[in-house]
Amino acid sequence: MRHLFLIGLLAGTALACQNAADPQDAGSPALSEASDAAHLDLRDERASLIQAGNALSAAIGSAGVAAGLSAAFADDVLLLSPRVDIISGAASATTFLTSNPLAPLALSWHVLVAEVSNDATQGYTWSEGSSTFDFGAGAAPRPSFFLTYWTRQSTDDDWSVAAMVVNAGGPQSTPIPDGFGTPTNKHRRTFPNTEVSEQSAAILGVDAAFSAASVTDGLGPAFEHFAAPNAIGVAGEFLFGPAALGVAFASEPGDTVTWIPRYSDVAASGDLGFSVGEATFDLVQVTFYSKYLTVWQKQNTGEWRYVADFGNSRPAPTP
Repeated sequence: MRHLFLIGLLAGTALACQNAADPQDAGSPALSEASDAAHLDLRDERASLIQAGNALSAAIGSAGVAAGLSAAFADDVLLLSPRVDIISGAASATTFLTSNPLAPLALSWHVLVAEVSNDATQGYTWSEGSSTFDFGAGAAPRPSFFLTYWTRQSTDDDWSVAAMVVNAGGPQSTPIPDGFGTPTNKHRRTFPNTEVSEQSAAILGVDAAFSAASVTDGLGPAFEHFAAPNAIGVAGEFLFGPAALGVAFASEPGDTVTWIPRYSDVAASGDLGFSVGEATFDLVQVTFYSKYLTVWQKQNTGEWRYVADFGNSRPAPTP
């Protein structure tokens, strides 16, 4: 769930960016910048991401959380660990893992779902496993889900963690339904003339519009409207698709849920990106705070819709 100055982009930059990046068929001769990635088989690239995700879990198991996870961080990583604020940057994240009593003591997982951008330089994974924390009552492992956004400079490089969130959830009791698992298509539709900074701003704008819709229409309808057909969220177990997400996140009368997107990034191919931000739940009887990682995929219409969303708690803001 979810800089206010970005909301003003909704009427201009965000829509202009989408119009400027009208989708084209992959075989169009106009797509000169797509030719560099034309040889890629995204099935192979997804397999490499699954392998990297599972290898990271194994490295953590053998070297420990701090050493294993820190070695995989991108320089500007965003780490979302329960009960603390968003941790930005590899140095800060490593310090947290090595010295903060709220840091995870153990993490293990196996990758369930993976998807990559059309140029295979970014991607995300859903994983299921276990996390161990000590929040004051002793260390206790718990079933957990992990949403990780990955990046690399080129397909010759190793995958690095750009953003990661872990929270309790699962175990998943049913198989991943058809249409929600790792895709099997070789290519996706390409979007020419992508400007990364513009598309990154567009994602922030869409996320801000998502929050605004939560206020005007209700949390459930907003979650349904902004979801891609293959979107996955979590409420104990995975939620699959817009309708299920809308039902699960339906709010009560008088409840207000808002969020502010703070960070975003997008692949150079312009079809996959993420946002990270902070949410506030003003409920009738209680107020609490969270942070979130949302993965966005550009649809064939040129619209950004979220395909994965997951979050965890954060402290109340300092007055």
